[in-house]
Amino acid sequence: MIPLYCSFIRRKDMDTVLGCLVTDSIGTGEYTEKFLKNAKEIFGYEAAIALRSPYQALTIALKKIGLPPGAKIGLSPLAPLYHLSVVEDMGFSPVFIDHDPETCLPELQTARERGCSAIVLFEAFGMLPDKTLVLATELPVIEDMSQALGAFRADTKAGTTGNFALYGLEQGSPVTTGGGALLFAPTKRDAPVIRNIAETLPREIVLTDYNAALGLAQLRTLGNSLERRRTLEGSFQMELARSRHRTFRQADEGQGGCYTFPVVLESSMKDVVIHAKRNGVEAAPAFGQSIIAKDDFPADECPGAKLLALRCVLFPLHEKIAAKDANIIAKVLATLP
Repeated sequence: MIPLYCSFIRRKDMDTVLGCLVTDSIGTGEYTEKFLKNAKEIFGYEAAIALRSPYQALTIALKKIGLPPGAKIGLSPLAPLYHLSVVEDMGFSPVFIDHDPETCLPELQTARERGCSAIVLFEAFGMLPDKTLVLATELPVIEDMSQALGAFRADTKAGTTGNFALYGLEQGSPVTTGGGALLFAPTKRDAPVIRNIAETLPREIVLTDYNAALGLAQLRTLGNSLERRRTLEGSFQMELARSRHRTFRQADEGQGGCYTFPVVLESSMKDVVIHAKRNGVEAAPAFGQSIIAKDDFPADECPGAKLLALRCVLFPLHEKIAAKDANIIAKVLATLP
């Protein structure tokens, strides 16, 4: 079975991890600092901290915005469930921002109309909103670019839209540390906030050297990894065009995040998942672990997101897919029921 996600490390990159293991300490230290330094070249941030979970990163970001108890926070129903958990655990009120089912983009103009004090901007599949629309909200924005590494739209790169940006270093990410997150400031204006956090951050929530060593190995091969993903994406798009289904395209001659390969279906998701499995390919609902998947979620309030949750399925798109497996996936996409 060709897995949907496949985070892995090459044997030649194991020296970094083994070097960390034989040191006197695998807590926070030299490797974590080096990971932050090297990641700066990729993400282009002004200041950053590395944490042990995305939950902690979002919690810290919301605290630093300085909102009163009960403030309304705009959330995407398609975002990971922990977004909702953080907002509710901090005593804020979630306001769910619907998505356009054609583009997968959030309808940000409704955030201010509905009384939001801040927005957590989740960029599903690396589909980036028009930056002018984000600025027009005049609200603090925390950008979750976990699925958007390498994505851009016109002159706007992922990770440059919000006051703070978050990147999950979890399973399936092009850069993974086996768990964790980066929280960073993309501009000099907000960089002092992150630097002040770094000075007082408890070591118990900072990313460990052991995890950072794994991330360093991932950063070393990131260019080739993204290039391979883009090559596969182009091939899969051509094959999918032979079917009646579609995928998402970045506006303004941009590029998406190459996190996975999403397909918006014109048929039953169950039939498509079974068809893929019969051919040895793992496929899964795109938003099965998202906020909208909660049993008590008011899906009728977000009809666009509801439609995407019912019709969007994910296929593998990672650098470990060999030529033979790529041909199998391409054939499955071209013959989807």
